[in-house]
Amino acid sequence: MAYIVKYIKEFTDHEKIKAACAKDVALGYRVKVFASPKKRCGISMENVTFEYVDKPMEQAVKAAKACYAEKCQIYLKRAIYSVDPREYDFAEKIRELDYEEAQELSVNGFNGIMYEVFDLAKRNSVRLEVLSLSDSEPTVIKEVSGVGEKIIKSMSKDTDINIVTLTEIPDKKGITYHIFKVLSDKDIYVDSIMLPAANHSQQDISFCIKGGDAKTVSDLLLAHRDSLQFKDIIINDNVAKISVMGAGFHTQKGIATRLLEVLYENDINIMTIFTSEVKISVIIDKTQADKAIRAIHKKLISG
Repeated sequence: MAYIVKYIKEFTDHEKIKAACAKDVALGYRVKVFASPKKRCGISMENVTFEYVDKPMEQAVKAAKACYAEKCQIYLKRAIYSVDPREYDFAEKIRELDYEEAQELSVNGFNGIMYEVFDLAKRNSVRLEVLSLSDSEPTVIKEVSGVGEKIIKSMSKDTDINIVTLTEIPDKKGITYHIFKVLSDKDIYVDSIMLPAANHSQQDISFCIKGGDAKTVSDLLLAHRDSLQFKDIIINDNVAKISVMGAGFHTQKGIATRLLEVLYENDINIMTIFTSEVKISVIIDKTQADKAIRAIHKKLISG
């Protein structure tokens, strides 16, 4: 008899849990349900087992691999949407994601599944389905689902960032390393480093940090100003990072151009742009973040 493995985050509605399990049992499956030790329920069903463990999401993926389950279903408060449905009423449920797209979502603020879980599923070729107990249609996460589908699947907005710029740094060996070592020694997370070509043996360097780290970063760098030899430190807190994600960026031409066109048509100025195989991020003025989200979603996801 084949297996389906489930991780269920919320154990408050026992009837919905029972209904979800009963549906699979009726189709001839055995069901393994994983949950936190703190979230027990009194449901007893034939061909359904409940296991209460630490790190239940990871254990569910491992169990799915071990018993060759057809799929591992992860039940959260809500499924995965193109943008945060709590903020935007035009959010669309995503039907399919590649593992890499899902991993990128997790590091860009998707609230529910850690990067390590997606990585574990990918390495073990476990098909994931993310849904809620109130949802019948899941988001399916599997290998290379992006081919032939929409290139841009989802978007995220991060307004809790600052851009730090150090000016007139001498262009000499090791100076960049020493700057970031000062920060890493204090566990400061740095994202999106911008290092333009040196001009007249000097250069500026910019990078993004979390907004809550601004004072700590300023104090640290000013304390090392003599050894790091920069002239000034400028921190801009009126910025937001908008990221669009999709597995086909490296195979499809013109995606960045289309994104830039949407921003241009809506008079949104870009401070910086970063690209990878599955993500394009732009830094813009914070006051234009929602305008950018709406415009990009309408043109490149819903359109």
